[in-house]
Amino acid sequence: MSFEAKLREKKKGIKTQSVDTYLRNIRRLRRAKFELPIPPASHTWLLDKKLFSWVDNQPLSIRRHMTTAAQVALGVYGKESDKWKDRQKTAMKLFDADRAKRILTPKQKARIPSRGFASLKRVIRNMKKELAHVLNSPVGDWSFSDLRRVQELVIVAVYENFPLRLDYATLETEKTDGNCLFKQLKKPRGWHVQLTTFKTDKSLGTQLFKFNAANQRLLNKFIPAVKRLTTHGFFLSNANKGKLSKQGLSKRLMATTKKRIGRSFSTQLIRVLFAMQNRDVIESASEVSKKLLHFGQTKFAVREEI
Repeated sequence: MSFEAKLREKKKGIKTQSVDTYLRNIRRLRRAKFELPIPPASHTWLLDKKLFSWVDNQPLSIRRHMTTAAQVALGVYGKESDKWKDRQKTAMKLFDADRAKRILTPKQKARIPSRGFASLKRVIRNMKKELAHVLNSPVGDWSFSDLRRVQELVIVAVYENFPLRLDYATLETEKTDGNCLFKQLKKPRGWHVQLTTFKTDKSLGTQLFKFNAANQRLLNKFIPAVKRLTTHGFFLSNANKGKLSKQGLSKRLMATTKKRIGRSFSTQLIRVLFAMQNRDVIESASEVSKKLLHFGQTKFAVREEI
C-alpha cells in the first residue's frame, strides 16, 4: 500500500480537503532534502538531521505547516518523535500569539492602503457609479458580459459586509441543507447565507447571515440574472458560464482590488483589515468573531507600528 493510501485510510474520518493538504505538505517536506515518492514503510527520513535543520531555518508561516506535516506522517508510520512534537508545539504557540495580536506579515504590510478596510467602501461606491446603466436596466436585458462586470462589484461588496474565507464560491442559489444563498420571505426577510461546511464548522456549527440593505438591493438584481444566464446553480460564475472555483474567486478578488486600489487584497488580508478596524470595539467582539467565523472570543489587538 502506498503512503498516500495509508494516509487516507488513517485520516478517513476527516474532510478530503484536509487530507489533501496534509499530503501536499508532507510531499513538500520530503522534497526539501529527499526525492519523491514518500516511502510507504520507512520513517527514518523524518529523523534526518538535515531535515530538522531545514525546517528550523524556515519562517514561522512555513515552519508550522512542516512540523504538523511531520507529525501526521509519523502517525501514518505508527511512530512518534519528541523532536517533532516539541517543534510543532513551539511553532503553534508562536503562531497563536501572532494571530491573537493580528501581527501582519511583511507582504501583508506592503499591501495595506492608507485607508485600510475602509478603502473597500470607496471601491464599491465607484463601481456602482460605473455600472449604474446596467444596475438600473431590467435584469432581462443583461448580457452575460454585464453579469460578469456586476459580479466583480458583488464580490467586493459581500466581502466588505461579511469577510469570510473563500466560502462564497461554494454557495448554491437555492435553499439546500448545505452552503447556500437564498431569499427568505418570512421575517427576517431578505437574502441570507447559510454555511454548513467551512473551516471551523465542527466548532461553530451551521451559520446564518443576512446581508446589509445595500447588498440586499444588489442581490435582488444579481441573483435573478445569474439564474437566467447560467445553469450551474451557484452564486458566482467563471468566464465559461460554469461555477467559479475557490481559486478563481481568489484571483478575481485580488485582480479587482489591484485594479481599483493599486494593491491586491487576498481574503486573508481583508479579514486582517476587518479585525484591525474593529480592534477598539470591545463590546462587539463576539459579532466580529462571528463574521470572521472564528471559534470563541478573539482579541483584535494590533501593534502600533503596523
